[in-house]
Formats: sequence, structure tokens, C-alpha cells
Amino acid sequence: LAIVGLGPVGAALAALAGGRGLRTLVVERETAPYSLPRAAHLDGEALRILASIGVRPEGRDLDGFDLVDRQGRLLLRGRPRERPPDGFPAGRLIHQPSVETALRDVLRATPAVTVRLGTEVQAVTSGPAGITLSGPALSARARLAVGCDGAASRVRQSVGIGVEGGRFEQRWLVVDVRLTRDVPLPSRLLQIADPARPTTFVPFADPRRRWEFRLREDETAEAMTRPEAVHALLAPHVPPEAVDVERAAVYTFHDLVATRWRRGRVLLAGDAAHQMPPFLGQGLGAGLRDADALAPLLARVLREGAPLGVLDGSPAVRQRHVAGVIRQAVRLGRLATLPAGAAAVRDAVLRAAHRVRPLHRALLDVRG
Repeated sequence: LAIVGLGPVGAALAALAGGRGLRTLVVERETAPYSLPRAAHLDGEALRILASIGVRPEGRDLDGFDLVDRQGRLLLRGRPRERPPDGFPAGRLIHQPSVETALRDVLRATPAVTVRLGTEVQAVTSGPAGITLSGPALSARARLAVGCDGAASRVRQSVGIGVEGGRFEQRWLVVDVRLTRDVPLPSRLLQIADPARPTTFVPFADPRRRWEFRLREDETAEAMTRPEAVHALLAPHVPPEAVDVERAAVYTFHDLVATRWRRGRVLLAGDAAHQMPPFLGQGLGAGLRDADALAPLLARVLREGAPLGVLDGSPAVRQRHVAGVIRQAVRLGRLATLPAGAAAVRDAVLRAAHRVRPLHRALLDVRG
């Protein structure tokens, strides 16, 4: 088995495959994990998957998010639709670099897995009997290959798989900070539905926090990542002098899914197969579910001689699940980012609903 990409999804798949005794080569262009936070949240099922390979991320447990108006008044409380596995929380805010480091430690202790860092894959060629990976310092063959190489997947492009979707597209500035002193901040994840500047607040475990700010069309990444612009955005939420900014980066949130997740002996997982707006915090978790579903099917083909067709079982199930999660994330994203007129109607309707006891209870337990 060859896996392209050693992010958390590729590393988890390698650990799951190697744990089943599959000889696995992992190829990664970078030489070290990305050192700054990216993914923020894992649900109980994703935590169970990581625990099954010996990784138990620390962090702040939470059971959903609050949608609040610009004054901070609660509009609704979203909770996970799925019941978490026994012994696991509904969700946890995690530090992705720590998770990646722990996964790599697992791989170093897994004899069946070989990792080649600093090695770029430029092309993946599929033949009737196997796969060839090629690059400037690479020529390797495998019976099956999985592209876990992110949104701009070279593997996906090499085998001619396209993406579809794109009905949702928003640019957001993501600001990760470390608190330098105690500051009274909420302990819940907040979607702040301010039409002037929709904002997300992520209360990582101390000392980290994150704010995400939607950008207007006339705001450039260069201008909005300057320290003075970042501090101006943070000022209504936290004293700028109380934080050290670790990262300020602009991302475009998409709803994209690969048109197919397998072509011959090549499969896709994680962001190579699907990209979703982060409002439900399911991006990384969806990739870990991909890995968990794929690993036993890969073993059936590589160890038991099952036909390649069995590999379609995972994509068929996973595509349905991912499509549903993306729809829910897009709905929440649109609800939280309504323009001023529609936002006023939304707020008035939801505030009126809170005055009706059965509706109030329902709005405190919205399952998504």
C-alpha cells in the first residue's frame, strides 16, 4: 500500500493499515508536521478512531456551539446529532500539531510502515497490476495507493478525478492566539451572527484561543493579515495586549466533493476527497472516518485477495455521510452570515420563539 500525504488522515490510515500487517509506504513532501493549529475539533467517533491506534488528544471537551447575535444573546444551541461512543465526549477542541506528532510516534513503532519525508510525488500512474509513484527523488510501486494529500491533491489530479460543488464560497481570516494573562472569555464555541462581521470564537484549552472573521470582498489577504488590522479585529473581543498572535491567515471556505473517490487502484481520503465549511467542525473528523472505513477493505484486497470492487463499499457510504455533513455546515454558515436585513428578521423570529417554552427548549437542543 502507498499513501501520499502524512497529515493526520494519511498518518491515521497508515497506522490502521500497518496495524493490520499491510506493508505500507507513506510519502510526504514536507519534512516536519505543520507547526501551527489548523483543525480545531474532533467528535466522539473521531476520538474513538484515534484511540484505537493509541492516540488520545488532550483538549477542551464541548457538546456543540452557541449561535449568538451581535450583542451576544443566545439564538440557538447546536448539539451533535450522533451519540458519541461509550467513554468518549461529544466533542473535543484539540491542538492539531500535537495530534500529528503523536500519530508519527505511532508510525515509528509500527514495523510494517515506512515513511519517506521530504519526497514529492509528481505523478501517479495506474496499471492493471499496480501503481507507480514518481517524482524528482522517487520511483516506487504499490498494489494500491491512497491520496491523502489535501485539497490541491496531486494524486486526484494525476488520475483525472474532478471536484463538484462550489455553491458556498466565503473568505475568512483565521487568527490563532496564545493568552498572555487571564482574560474572562466564554468557554463555549460561539458563532457570532453579526451581519457587519460574522465571527467564530473557538475556546481551545489554555492558553490558546481562535477567532475567525469573515472578510468583505474589498478586503485583501495582504491588508487584513497586517498586525494592525488583526489587532483591530480582536479588540472588541479581547485586549490585544493580552494575546500573542501565533498565526493570521486567510482561507476560502468551500463545499467541494470529488466526483469519484476511486479510480482503478487509486483511492482518495480526507481533503483530497472532500472539503467543507468549518462551521460544524467536521473536516478532520470526516477524514479520520474515511481512514477507518478504508483500512479493513484495503486489508481484504491486499491480504485476502478480494476483488477491487469491494473498495467501493467505503466511498459509497462515506460519500452519503459527507454530503449530509456538508449540507448541514452550509446551512449553518448561511444562517450565521445573513446580511443585515435578513439577520434582523432571523434574530426577531428566534427571540420570539424563545418566549414560547416548548420552542425555547427546542432551540437549546438543535441537533445537527
